[in-house]
Amino acid sequence: MSAIAHWIEQHGINTVVIGLIRLHLEKILPPRSLWVPFELGRPLGAPNDSSQQHQVLLQALQMVETATPGQIVNFNEDDSRARLDDRWRAPDTDQCISVSAECAQLKPCHEKFVASKGRSSVGVSGIAIDLCAEIVDHVIDKAVPAKSPREGVSDLLMLRLAIDDLKAYYLEAALSETVSDNTGQTTSQGTGYPSSRQLHNWFWLDTFAGAQLRQLRENLLQSQSAKLAGLARLFFVPHRWRISP
Repeated sequence: MSAIAHWIEQHGINTVVIGLIRLHLEKILPPRSLWVPFELGRPLGAPNDSSQQHQVLLQALQMVETATPGQIVNFNEDDSRARLDDRWRAPDTDQCISVSAECAQLKPCHEKFVASKGRSSVGVSGIAIDLCAEIVDHVIDKAVPAKSPREGVSDLLMLRLAIDDLKAYYLEAALSETVSDNTGQTTSQGTGYPSSRQLHNWFWLDTFAGAQLRQLRENLLQSQSAKLAGLARLFFVPHRWRISP
């Protein structure tokens, strides 16, 4: 994006890049850039927080006229949803000894989420979530991917998609008590609204699936299959929750 901004500037149009990683902005040095202290995937701030999103956009647009070429400006306000909410309680997943069992335990929570939100991001694998859980249980037990149930989708790709669906399923289940009011703002029904960090800490550190995937990554990094080791190294676990780099 920064390279594109330089090309656009060469054609006489002022640009502003909104960046999430300050080091990238410092290395590439776009013509003008606004650094925002938000997590990856949230360049305008928290979902549904239209007030903060407007502030980011307004500051970026003002920079078109006021910032000098090469200048990096800081957006000095944290993500409004970054603070921990002590009221939130995660779903109970104690004493599960398989991903399949844990998914079954979370099913009522996920169904409640879908009913209240009217949507779900689960589905990239194209298979049922219980089958996704079986695929993950298989690779945990055997250290090799299960046979893909979809024609034209490789075993490795199906494993990655199954893991993506499982992560979405767990995080949505954990939000089953939250609702949106008539202004679009996310509220809660007495259980608090977790920050993104809280949600991911719960999944990676407190659930059976998260703990198993973290260890699975470590195990598969030593795989004789370069493709399987590469998949584990790059796609299984985000940097913050990896056991090893």
